[in-house]
Amino acid sequence: MSTTQLRIVGIGILFVLIFAFGYLMSRSGKPYNTALITVHKLASLGAIALLILTIVSINHLSPLGAAHVAAIAVTGICFLITLATGGLLSAINDLPQFVSGLHQVIPYVTLLSTAGMLYLLFIRSGELIGI
Repeated sequence: MSTTQLRIVGIGILFVLIFAFGYLMSRSGKPYNTALITVHKLASLGAIALLILTIVSINHLSPLGAAHVAAIAVTGICFLITLATGGLLSAINDLPQFVSGLHQVIPYVTLLSTAGMLYLLFIRSGELIGI
């Protein structure tokens, strides 16, 4: 297994942690438990860092095409929306309901976008199919 493939496994594990601790936080209610929110946020930052490292390493193999850059941009925007809504939920008590609803939906969109982006990048680099 290559280093890039190990990073993908790490990203998957971090996504499981993000969703598990997010679920626990939603069940515990406000104010959020400090340990839960810390693990949730650190796992998110770790996933973003591993994604960036993976993208950079694949880009070193050969320059990314326009479709790959677009997929990366969509995934980045999804992550930004997820981080922004999560930050608002943890910092402000009285928010409109749509912010909470958005934060309950956008992480799944982010997960799907990330999976699609990585699939495109791996098919391009040939690592997913073992070339």
